[in-house]
Amino acid sequence: MRISKDPEVRKQEMIDAAMQLFAEKGYEATTMSDIAKAVGVVPGLCYKYFESKHELYHVAVKKYAKECMQPVIAILNSEEDSLELYMEKLTEHFRMTDGNEKYHSFFHKKGNEMFNMQMSIMICEYVLPHMEKFLEKLYQRGMIKEGNFKALARFGMYGQLPILNDESLSPKEKTEQICTLINKLF
Repeated sequence: MRISKDPEVRKQEMIDAAMQLFAEKGYEATTMSDIAKAVGVVPGLCYKYFESKHELYHVAVKKYAKECMQPVIAILNSEEDSLELYMEKLTEHFRMTDGNEKYHSFFHKKGNEMFNMQMSIMICEYVLPHMEKFLEKLYQRGMIKEGNFKALARFGMYGQLPILNDESLSPKEKTEQICTLINKLF
């Protein structure tokens, strides 16, 4: 019996199944037929939503980046009295979520470094305009001295990636290193 679902629900099922299969079997070994089977639909339905496995992956990463970064953006948009309070909130959020992200097992699996970097760049691109506005707000409130928000945002966002992606460090060690560098920078 065919089960009809809202298109967005069905699309998310395909994304979740794909990411699970990518983590288990690897991206290259996973086919659209595998994804359809995991969702319980015919392969043609997957192609109705996504032109290819690559497009499905790209949509999944973009959606994942937004999902992971919504709490960070909320913190950047909040009104705190000091840079230290912003840093405390961001640090607390990171320590609670690092390693527990929905697709962590795929993006941090040995051999998936390229996928991890793609996801990291997608996150940076998504957060960048919010970070620029945040830094401008801090500058206008006298909390930082550097007025080149665009360069500072890029340096901060992309500069953190090697630390954030270092699986040999604990979340606490990662945040301590990043906070130390940010405090020196500001």
